[in-house]
Amino acid sequence: RFFWDADRQRTLAKRVDDLRHVVFQAKLGTLYDKAERLAVLAPVAAEAVDPSVAALAERAGWLAKADLLTEMVDEFDTLQGTMGRYYAELDGEDPQVAAALEEQYRPGSASDCLPQTATGGALAIADRMDTIAGCFGIGLEPTGSKDPFALRRAGIGLLRIAVERSVHLDMADLAGRAVAGYGDRLERE
Repeated sequence: RFFWDADRQRTLAKRVDDLRHVVFQAKLGTLYDKAERLAVLAPVAAEAVDPSVAALAERAGWLAKADLLTEMVDEFDTLQGTMGRYYAELDGEDPQVAAALEEQYRPGSASDCLPQTATGGALAIADRMDTIAGCFGIGLEPTGSKDPFALRRAGIGLLRIAVERSVHLDMADLAGRAVAGYGDRLERE
């Protein structure tokens, strides 16, 4: 109850600027940088999923990581996304945006369900592609025994969404846009 009450003092939207102070990955910038990239890339993914949700996907991109700064998620990290959905609903965000904040992490495993909303699917695709492009662009490729950024799982999740939801993604275009979002931060193609 204490964490809930503390978190409800500020909306998710008012937390976005604070993401500037949280490092996503040293060479890839902050969580604010990631949110900024997601706000651009999620509408692109939405064009393949359902073009009518492009604006919702942009909003979800901006809010995607804001719940990571809440007391609840700080204390109970397995609630990331779930608390984002609850707080977004209470903040009056569109129901698809709220759902997308939780669905961006799906599928989390091979047996996990896929995003159910078009906005959630677009955000999940964008988030995975952003992480894959950034990590490969600075040489953080998975090895036989190490995959600290879960790039294999991200790639498989991206493909599951595309195949199982019959989303026709232009992977080369999406990857190119993800790479472009990093500007000059990437060390290699």
